[in-house]
Amino acid sequence: MIGQTDSVFDLQGILKLVGRPPDATPLEALVFRVHPLGGGLDIEAKPDREGRFTLRKVRRGRYSLTFPMPGRIQTFTNGTDELSPEGFELTSDAAGPILLAITMKSADVFVKVRSFPTGHPDVVALLAPADAHLTLRESCYLNWLSGPQTNFGFVPPGRYRIFILDAPFQQDVAAYAPRFPDFLKKEATSVEVPDDGRTEATAIYLDRETIKEAIRQAGPLDPLDHAKTR
Repeated sequence: MIGQTDSVFDLQGILKLVGRPPDATPLEALVFRVHPLGGGLDIEAKPDREGRFTLRKVRRGRYSLTFPMPGRIQTFTNGTDELSPEGFELTSDAAGPILLAITMKSADVFVKVRSFPTGHPDVVALLAPADAHLTLRESCYLNWLSGPQTNFGFVPPGRYRIFILDAPFQQDVAAYAPRFPDFLKKEATSVEVPDDGRTEATAIYLDRETIKEAIRQAGPLDPLDHAKTR
């Protein structure tokens, strides 16, 4: 760690991508960020080809981690202290360096739909993250369905929930599900994705009234809180 003034400091770190394919984006082309939870500008980290990076002009406070590629965080530490990507403290007296190791391994998720609705032309399957260590933990996977089965490819290992629903509700469910574990908790299908191969799951179609009631009980979200789908 390199001190600058009493109010800001630099913090060094190392990024490691585990299981990275040979043709993947070079480390030096990546940019990731830490976001101050108390407000303010994001701090960018730009690794070199060996993965070394420096967080510059950091102010003491709590931050969250934003990483731009799909993966699962295996290690996130500051010296000997484990950090949570959703909220961690950075101070000028922290030991450092930061170590961030992310697995790039993935698996397929094959989904069968029980009681697939007939006469519904706009049914989708939504795979929502339920794991704080997934790098894109608020971004859902989306497949359009033409029949009672579908396959999600290249899914990072971790915990997810599966929702089968009519397309007009996909944006709302994608916004609520990754943020609130109790949202449609009994109706969704939970699945643990391994770091390779294929896992199978069976999910049920959720009718419109069930989803409307879940949204009503959850309450309104800020318009900026709508999650992305992929």
